[in-house]
Amino acid sequence: MRHAKQEHSRRIAVVQSSVNVRRLTPGFAPFAGMGYDFWIIDLYRQRDLLLKSLTEWKPSAIVTEWLPGLTEELLGLGCPVVLVPSDEAVCGVFSVDIDDLAIGRLAAEHLVSRGYRNFAFVGRRGAHYAKQRLEGFRSVVGDVPVYWEEFRDWRQYDEYWREPDEDMVDWLAVQAMPLGIFSAHDPTGRHVLEAAAQAGLEVPFAVGVISANDDETVCEMARPALSSIRLPWRRLAAEVVQALERIWNGIPPTEPILIPPLEVVARGSSSYEAVGDPVVRRAMQYLVAHLAAVNSVEEWATRIGVSRRVLERHFQDGLGRSPHAMIQHERVERAKALLTTTDLPVGMVAERCGFQSNERLTVNFRAVVGVPPVSYRRDFRGKSM
Repeated sequence: MRHAKQEHSRRIAVVQSSVNVRRLTPGFAPFAGMGYDFWIIDLYRQRDLLLKSLTEWKPSAIVTEWLPGLTEELLGLGCPVVLVPSDEAVCGVFSVDIDDLAIGRLAAEHLVSRGYRNFAFVGRRGAHYAKQRLEGFRSVVGDVPVYWEEFRDWRQYDEYWREPDEDMVDWLAVQAMPLGIFSAHDPTGRHVLEAAAQAGLEVPFAVGVISANDDETVCEMARPALSSIRLPWRRLAAEVVQALERIWNGIPPTEPILIPPLEVVARGSSSYEAVGDPVVRRAMQYLVAHLAAVNSVEEWATRIGVSRRVLERHFQDGLGRSPHAMIQHERVERAKALLTTTDLPVGMVAERCGFQSNERLTVNFRAVVGVPPVSYRRDFRGKSM
């Protein structure tokens, strides 16, 4: 009888959206082998069926997201309710969340380090976390222009099919350039990239964008790929279990438990320094898009409508390096990315980066990186095992 009570005391109902189930499950999984019984229910299940199932299962704790009305109904079931990720103030509910102020500060520091001096913020109207991330962002860069998006159904988090937001396009067009934008989360960041393209703004040279959450299904599919702040989802889940243990032992947390973000994952949307010179911005945008096809500085200059001498002067004044040096830099950087993210043969990597042969890639790569491409790939994979 005592054993049955112990098992019952560790029944945890995870009432979350599919997005958060994906994020949190790896952190809950180790506890499943330690006497805990996790039951996952879709947050957006028909409400009466959801409440009926929970009443029948009799969990000793519910881990859920904040949803107006539903959170209060879950609390009425008589077991502890933990909100994650959230620090919404709901009477009788415990919270475990990411430190959203720290996320905003980290985003600002990244954009400042990239050389941006004009800043803006885009977030979802009414979202508690967005307001906190904006506050953290402003604590570093000061007051900034803000664009609030309207609510979007979280059940469509990973979907991307919306038409461009013409109001956002118009808003971007009147901002001072170059502009560093922090979007409150990844789907919004992808939307910002689409609006920038619609406005004819070069990313990341005129507009740099960073978001938060680092959901690869969103970030890697954006063009350019979206920089984002990686969050400690596994630790967040572990903190939830520890908080429940404290509650069951009669020493519940008295304040929201806040976990700091991990790191910036820099991708194409903020991978270059801000460029104030429109000639350099136009040249860099062309180079990134046509790297394998640019055979000379003369050809590059012609493609963007200036002479070689004009291009060289603008690059020296704006970046402190020659156009030729920039071509070589971009080719080596592209090669590093292909070597670490694909299984392409080195010869094909050379071709896609604009090197005329495997040997030319090897010579230039070794001069910059210190090792040949094959060794670089092998060393990188060894470290990531």
